[in-house]
Amino acid sequence: MSSILFTTEHPGTRRRLSGCVLRWGVALTCALCLQAAGKRNKNETGTPDLATPSNASTRFAPVAADHPLAEIWNDPDFTRRLLGTYGFNSAREPSLNLEEQTLLREQILPVLRMDPTNAIPLLEAAVKPDASAVFDYTLGNVLFQSGDTTNAIRNFEAAVSKFPDYERAWKNLGFAQVRDGHYAESIKPLARTVELGGADGEVFGLLGFAYLNSGRPVSAGAALQQALLFRPDDFNLQLYLLQAWVAGAQYEPALKLLNELLAVNPERANLWSLLANIQVERNELPAAAVAYETLRRLGGATSANLMLLGDIYLAQEARELALGAYLEALKSEGGGDDPSRELRAAELLITQGAWDEARALLAAIRSATGETLAGELKLKLLKLEARLALAADRGDEAIAILEKISLEDPLDGEALLLAADYYAGAGEREKAEFRYDAASKIEGFEADAFVGRARLLVKQQEYRRAAEFLQKAQKIKPRDRIQRYLDQVLQLAAAGSSKEA
Repeated sequence: MSSILFTTEHPGTRRRLSGCVLRWGVALTCALCLQAAGKRNKNETGTPDLATPSNASTRFAPVAADHPLAEIWNDPDFTRRLLGTYGFNSAREPSLNLEEQTLLREQILPVLRMDPTNAIPLLEAAVKPDASAVFDYTLGNVLFQSGDTTNAIRNFEAAVSKFPDYERAWKNLGFAQVRDGHYAESIKPLARTVELGGADGEVFGLLGFAYLNSGRPVSAGAALQQALLFRPDDFNLQLYLLQAWVAGAQYEPALKLLNELLAVNPERANLWSLLANIQVERNELPAAAVAYETLRRLGGATSANLMLLGDIYLAQEARELALGAYLEALKSEGGGDDPSRELRAAELLITQGAWDEARALLAAIRSATGETLAGELKLKLLKLEARLALAADRGDEAIAILEKISLEDPLDGEALLLAADYYAGAGEREKAEFRYDAASKIEGFEADAFVGRARLLVKQQEYRRAAEFLQKAQKIKPRDRIQRYLDQVLQLAAAGSSKEA
């Protein structure tokens, strides 16, 4: 399962190796099958010419380069092992009667050696309910090699149904299910392979991968540690183990392994990304920032990485650094694909009073998205711009934006509250009351609308009515600070009553 990332052989050498691998696999098929048949009938003779070249594919159901298993599955050594599974082990596997031996030797094997796909019709004819499981298994192998994993799985299942201890049929059934993305289903056949004594680095590795992708990180970690006993230097297995430990919140062993790997592979961006993620989970934000900055300098930081780096800087009140990370995220590949992330970052800047940085980010968002923003995202951008305008005492600009939002969406409670607050501050009581009243009828905004209405009444020294609105707000959404405000208003109302008396 060694990674092709470290392969340095010349392409021509690899082609020659692949051709040898295939001929070796087919030759093994012929030799072992005939050897098994010979043990059952010593009078049978005749062996096909093993020097005949094969025209079969030199790849075993290859996967796309971006497939999560590509580093393993397309590796020449892994291909060699799968091609080798065409063989036959007479001691532990299904037997063949004399008629089946003759069919296999004289009709199927010669075709199988030249081009396995041409043997499919012959194997399909040989597969019968009472026939040897060898035919089901061999047909499954040919279909698997050609990429027809659905029918390969069906034949492997038939083989183990006929012969429950068919180790290699269980193994290839599990491999085919992993190859087809049926991770949960592959666990049983791979575990059965281990039980039957077929454990090796590939089986434990793919079993760990299947557990990991089935949401079982603890089991994945156990299987992958077993795989590493067979292949201690396999980088892909180490990465899968790291992912399992992180998914299972086993950060201490993950950090130790990461440090070992980074000491040897400091240029590996994915390792720095994993390190940063672990440090974020452990709330080690300064260390996570260092890891993300290293990732950034290696050119491996994604838009999501940079956004998280900006959040870390903002949490440390490093506003300029946060803005730099956000702007770079917006310009990087994938930046702007999800404007809600950048808008959330702008909102965080506004919340911290970083007006200049928020204004620069909003301008960049507008530049990147142009007129493509629509619906809630468009309204969100407008509301953030209105909040900035209010912070800069540009009330006329802010209210124009908010009124535009209300025209487009009269049920936008946030815009109504912002407009109400503006009118309350400007002394336009009727306009403020109208918008507070409208917001109080929108689910999720009732409590804040009642609080705003109460503050407006407090300014007018109408304490009793203000207290009523605050009490309504507390029934909907109890908050300590609002309760303290209510207590103060009630005291003022009581004091006013005493003076009147």
